[in-house]
Amino acid sequence: MGGAIWKALVFGAVVAGSIGPIALLILGTGARRGFAPACFAGLGAALADLIYALLAFTIGALVLPFLAEQATAIRVGCALLLTGLGISMLLSGARGAAATPAPRHVASSMLPTFLLTLVNPMTLVLFAGFVPQLPVAGSFAAAISLALALFAGSFLVQAGFAAAGALVGTVLPGRGWQRAINYAAAAGVLAFGLAGLIDAI
Repeated sequence: MGGAIWKALVFGAVVAGSIGPIALLILGTGARRGFAPACFAGLGAALADLIYALLAFTIGALVLPFLAEQATAIRVGCALLLTGLGISMLLSGARGAAATPAPRHVASSMLPTFLLTLVNPMTLVLFAGFVPQLPVAGSFAAAISLALALFAGSFLVQAGFAAAGALVGTVLPGRGWQRAINYAAAAGVLAFGLAGLIDAI
């Protein structure tokens, strides 16, 4: 079981380590607001991964046929969401360029990344493909342990993104750099959304 725990932890880290829209959001949050808010953003994404891991390790086989039937619609929906989010970030950055940002609670960044990660149920397919390598075998306790290990691996990487973003914000201080980072993150999210639309259609 110990080897399976490490395998799940590494798998969670590898999945989270891909540079995608969530990573860009965490990096941008770290650069703008510092490590703690970005770490909460990463926690939101890791918690969504935990939910999908629990589903994949328990009832994944029952859900996969439905997801396979709706795969194109799900991809289009996720791509539209990312495209809308990217445009919203660009417009928000343009409107707030001359304004002083209002203070927000340090944990306020957790919900957006949690929801954005959760609305992509194809993650469940990815995790379910990993199940045959694990000794789940109908054991709910084993499923919980392995899902928690996957969550830990995911969160470690997300925290790394948070630290990298905060470092960038420290090295490149000032509102001008912050706006540039905001626009870069928004453009990246928008690009992922448009690419997803093109690929799905």
